[in-house]
Amino acid sequence: MPLTVRTALCEIRDDLHALRRTVAARGQIETIQAIDALIGVAESEAVRAIRRIDLAA
Repeated sequence: MPLTVRTALCEIRDDLHALRRTVAARGQIETIQAIDALIGVAESEAVRAIRRIDLAA
C-alpha cells in the first residue's frame, strides 16, 4: 500500500479524534456522539481499504 494513502487515512483519523476532544471540552454531548459514529465508520472503512490494497499488492 502506498505510504501516502496510509498516512492520509491516519491523519484523517487523528483529526477526527482531535475534533472529538475539542467538542468534549465544550460539553456538547450530541455532537460527541455524532463524531464517535463518524470515527467508527471512518476507522472501519480505513481498515477495509488497507486490507484490499494490501491484498492487491
